[in-house]
Amino acid sequence: MRAGRYLRFLCVGAFVGVVTVACRELIAGLLRTDTVLSYSVSVGAAYTAGILLSFALNSELTFRQSRPWAALPRFAAIGLLGLATTWALSLALRYGLALDAVLGPLGDAVAFITAALFASVLTYSLTARFVFAHAG
Repeated sequence: MRAGRYLRFLCVGAFVGVVTVACRELIAGLLRTDTVLSYSVSVGAAYTAGILLSFALNSELTFRQSRPWAALPRFAAIGLLGLATTWALSLALRYGLALDAVLGPLGDAVAFITAALFASVLTYSLTARFVFAHAG
């Protein structure tokens, strides 16, 4: 793993992460309910937007490829694996550990951010190997 590439990946991931969390908060606010279903919808919708933004930015900035659209299905599949991992872990953290009781209104965001960070370790490894393996 090249240090410069990994640093770019982290920077892109941080930016996409902030945008994705903001999207989740916006969607949650628009749904006006706080149930397991509405929370799941907000996580899924935000993560989908994050997958698309991440593909565009990582193609150009991290792996220096001009959006190899043929690789988008593999990237999306890895992103969906990341979504499933983030969703399951965020539910476990928020509801299993009762983060709302401990952190109040920050419980949902903390659960989502923590879960997404753990999922990113998996998705980076898979992305570097199966989507952008031939990047210079």
